[in-house]
Amino acid sequence: MDEIRAYDGLIVGAPTWHTGANTDRSGTDWDARLDEIRELNFGGKPVAIFGLGDAGAYGDNFCDAIEELHDAFVQGGAKMVGYVPSSNYDFQESKSVRDGKFLGLPLDANNEDDLTEGRVKEWTQQLVGEGMVSK
Repeated sequence: MDEIRAYDGLIVGAPTWHTGANTDRSGTDWDARLDEIRELNFGGKPVAIFGLGDAGAYGDNFCDAIEELHDAFVQGGAKMVGYVPSSNYDFQESKSVRDGKFLGLPLDANNEDDLTEGRVKEWTQQLVGEGMVSK
């Protein structure tokens, strides 16, 4: 896991599979790595998170895994970038929303696939403006 500190910045993503859970929300290898991430020293390197979810079927837990990853990287000393307004999404509730913003980019290929490309393009421009390295 130490090798991820070698990068100038990170863009990471995860689905929310275990809806309603307080831990291990992604159902991926990230769940087993969260404690390791908390122990790493990212030294303020930028990290951005995107999440995959289904606001139609799981609107009350939409992209909850973003928050779990976000908080682990914060504890590891990362500079979090890429927050987006929650007002641009149709969902009921998400643990990944704080102060009216998602803690990363939520994507919903089931219900808003037509918006994904534009959201990703806008988000990547935002990331560059927030200090994510562009090469």
